[in-house]
Order: sequence, then C-alpha cells, then structure tokens
Amino acid sequence: MRGDDVRTWQARMKARGWSIAVDGAYGPASEEVCRAFQREKGLGVDGVVGPATWRAAWDAPVT
Repeated sequence: MRGDDVRTWQARMKARGWSIAVDGAYGPASEEVCRAFQREKGLGVDGVVGPATWRAAWDAPVT
C-alpha cells in the first residue's frame, strides 16, 4: 500500500518517537511499528491502520 494517508501516518508515528521511514509505502517495517503501537496502546493487534489505530496516533498519550 502506498499513498498520502500512509505518509501522514508514518510522519505522525515518527513525530511520536517511533523509528520509521516516511516514504508513503506501507511495507514490513511500517507494519511492525503499527503492531508495536497497537500492543502498547491496548488495541487489537492486526498490523492494519484502521480507525482506532489512526485515532490513537493523534489522541493517545505519548509513552
């Protein structure tokens, strides 16, 4: 998956302190960051940036 939404999410995760490339491509490294973030925030861990994961990227406290 590629695109502006991916780039926006990657940039947000980088701003939150995650080590992630902001290249607009959702590959294995992005999926791993997604899964780790989901675990950290107590979300369902599926590696997909769905509505809850997207919202948490902006609303959840940085830990």
